[in-house]
Amino acid sequence: MYKIKAMNIEDYNEIISLWKNTDGIGLSGNDDSKESIEIFLNKNPNTCFVVEYKKEIIGTIMAGSDGRRGHIYHLMIKPEHRRNGLGKKLLEKTEKALKKEGIRKIFLVAFKKNKIGNIFWKNNGYEIRNDLNYIDKIIDE
Repeated sequence: MYKIKAMNIEDYNEIISLWKNTDGIGLSGNDDSKESIEIFLNKNPNTCFVVEYKKEIIGTIMAGSDGRRGHIYHLMIKPEHRRNGLGKKLLEKTEKALKKEGIRKIFLVAFKKNKIGNIFWKNNGYEIRNDLNYIDKIIDE
């Protein structure tokens, strides 16, 4: 019924449409362009997955590493398919893939207003850190 498979760039149009239509997912122009996602997938071919249901993509997880730490982006399941363990399965598959690559710690950014997402992360052993500041700078618009 549900099928988890490696994410590939041929999935892009369906994935970006799903992300744009899901609350709690933040997109950032160039970072989520087809070209940027293709570069990311080429650098992280074993850690990004989609869930298909009746040949439709209904869930995603993008994750990668810098060789030292893992980072998770865009874990989501379409609302009507939630609460059946798919998010947890995607997360476990990605954690296993990162561990196989020698990664021992994973971090992610979750919007404070994303209550459903934050509950999910807490229920899966992730902790909110209050001792850090998230700092960024756009260097190329």
